[in-house]
Formats: sequence, structure tokens, C-alpha cells
Amino acid sequence: MNLVTLGLLAARCKYEAGRSKRRAAGRLAVRHEDFLQWLDERWQGLPEPRLIFGNPPYTRHQQLTRSQKIAAQMSAGGLAPGQRAGLSTYFLAASLNRLGPQDSLCLLLPANWLEADYARAVRDYLWGLARRRVELHLFPDDMQVFPGAQVAAMVIFVGSEKGRRQPMMLHQITGSTATGFSSSTQERVAREGSAPPTFLWTELSRQNGRRQSTSSSTEALARIAIIRRGVATGANRFFLKTTQEVELLPAHCYVRAISRLREVPGDVLSLEVHQQIAKADVRCWLLQLSEDHAQDPEIGRLIADGVRQEIHERYLCKVRKPWYAVEQIPAPDLLIGPMGKQQFRVVANEAGAIPTNTLYGLRMRQGVPRSVRHRLGEWLAGEEGQQSMRAIARRHGDGLLKLEPGALAALRIPLNVLEH
Repeated sequence: MNLVTLGLLAARCKYEAGRSKRRAAGRLAVRHEDFLQWLDERWQGLPEPRLIFGNPPYTRHQQLTRSQKIAAQMSAGGLAPGQRAGLSTYFLAASLNRLGPQDSLCLLLPANWLEADYARAVRDYLWGLARRRVELHLFPDDMQVFPGAQVAAMVIFVGSEKGRRQPMMLHQITGSTATGFSSSTQERVAREGSAPPTFLWTELSRQNGRRQSTSSSTEALARIAIIRRGVATGANRFFLKTTQEVELLPAHCYVRAISRLREVPGDVLSLEVHQQIAKADVRCWLLQLSEDHAQDPEIGRLIADGVRQEIHERYLCKVRKPWYAVEQIPAPDLLIGPMGKQQFRVVANEAGAIPTNTLYGLRMRQGVPRSVRHRLGEWLAGEEGQQSMRAIARRHGDGLLKLEPGALAALRIPLNVLEH
């Protein structure tokens, strides 16, 4: 991606080749090409054993064009991740898809694929590679492996095929870029049965049998509820309105919304509480517009005002068609604040408000009784639930804890909470 860096690499290798007496020193071939396209066109012609070794670009899915995503999915084949995958996950999937029996792989990656739903096919595949050694080297969440990049990192190693079953090894990494890194803790995971929902340390340890007694009396939260972030508008000041701002708009063009749980005084967001929030002139109404709505004069003026403010040029808006039509999701039953130092707010969403992407929503799966929803909310807000969420949260350097959707999906809920 960076031609200057590639040129410096080639110059360094040429210099080292001149100093070395080894015959292999001058055999490096440097290419300024699309790696996925190169895999499709050149890889099969290279003799085994081969090693894919690298640090793929951390390009987020919002920065990929539709044609780039289609090409990447075709390269990944049956391991193609979901549409929300970043480019690095496509690199991993496509590389795994090309490994011959003698080939190996070692990649430095963002850690989000370990738990994201879009990478489930990749994790299932790795779990099934029983005759290849798989190692996951996990850096602490608060370790800044790449200066200036706020992303948790990990290294994956996949070995060549052997004649007998191979382990999956977990390594917790300590150190720094200045002093070097080392593995402080290791654990051997037996890949038996179906793949766990995430490849986080806690979940793999549980799969390994260290918490069998707990697992037999619990159920994963994802079996009970659908967990997802709220709506990403791309411009909250435009799409979230106050009561005064929506008074002239047709009632079917906006819905109740919530973006900050600190506006809710207790553990229930009722209609009355939402009305109190609205009276405080808080932006608590979310625009839900369509092309049909644009025929209304007031809506037309609103859209034109957004264009004047260049809202339509913001990234998330630009990739939507039309730009003013935000995603519409069902109202969740429970709202969770994903960040905190000691506590994670859990609020019952009796008002049916739509959360923005600063919050997580839990919507009970079909058939789950209301009494279970109530008890689940109480358990999550209670000490046992809070302690369980703190255990799976990522820790940042300032002491802040952050829950990820994948980790929350794997949260174990006691069966007595779910009994009906």
C-alpha cells in the first residue's frame, strides 16, 4: 500500500545481500501488487513448503468499496467473512483458503476477529484443523503494540499438516516494542466438539474443561438474546432531534431514541421517563426517513438543510442510499452501557427507544417469556452479573473497562435466572 516503504525494504534487502555470503541473500522478489489478487494468480505456481508471513492492513469495512469486498470474498471462498469484516480478516481467510499440506501461516492482526460474528466461519475452520498446530498469541488489551493505533493486537500461527492431532496453544504476551515480547502464560486447548462462540481466553479455557461444572449449569447469553450495537447515524446532531425540532415533522418520520444512559435516572426507561428526558431539551428522537418521506415539504426542507451542512458527504451517510435513510432496527428489551470503570449500566427499555451505537441492545429471542427478561435484567445489573461482565471486559490503560459484543454473547447466564 505504501510504495515508499516497499522501496526502502527492497533497498535494505539489497544492501544486506551485498554484505552476506549466503546464496539465498539475493533471492528476494519485491512486488507492488494486490496481495489477494496475487494469491489467486501466483500462489499455486510456487513449490511447497510455503510460508505466509505478514501484517495485513487494518482497513475497516467502511473504507472498502463494494467491488473490493466482492473480490475479497471470492478470494476467501468458503471462509469468506461477513460484510462487516475489515481487510485484515479477508487476508486471513484467503490465506487459510490457500494453504497446502506443507504450508504455514503467521500473521499479526487486530484481535476483533477472535469474537466478531462476521469471522465465525474462520474460527470454525481453525477449530477443525485438527492436524495443524494453531497458536494464538494475545497481547493485553491496554498494550499499545502500534503507537498511535487504538486497536488490540494478536498473532496467529498455523503450522503444516502432521500425522496426528495437534493442539491449539494460547499465549498471553507481555513486554513492549522497546524491550521485546515474551509469552508469560500458556494453555493447551483440546479441540473437541463444536467450536466455541469466541476465541477469547476465557471462552477457550472454559472449552478446555477448566469450568465444566459452571458450564453445565449456565447458558450463553447469545442463546437467549440477540446482542448488537445501536444505530450508527454518521451525524448524531442531524439525525437526533429535540422535541421542539420534531414538532413540525410527520409523526411517522421519527421514533423514540436514547444515546446516553446517564439521562435515565433509574434502571427502567419508561414512557414517562422518556417524556421527562424530552422535556429537558435532550436529543431523544431519531429520524427514520425514506425517499417517500422526501415528498413532504417539511422533510424536503430538512434534507436540503442536511445537504447545505454537507452531512451527505460524511462517510456513513455517503455509503447509504439515500444518505438520509438510517438503518432501522427493532427496539431492544434491555440497554447496556458498554464502558465503565466498575459498573455497566443495564436499563429495561419499556419505552421501546432505539439506541445509538454508543449503547448495546439485547433483544430476547422468540419465545423467551417476559418474566425471564425481567430476571435477566436484574441479574445483569446485580453484583454477580456485574462481576461476570467485568471478567470478560477489555481493560484500557486508564482503568476503563469495555465490553465487546462477541464477549457479551458468550457471557454465561445461570440457568436458575432463565427458569420459567
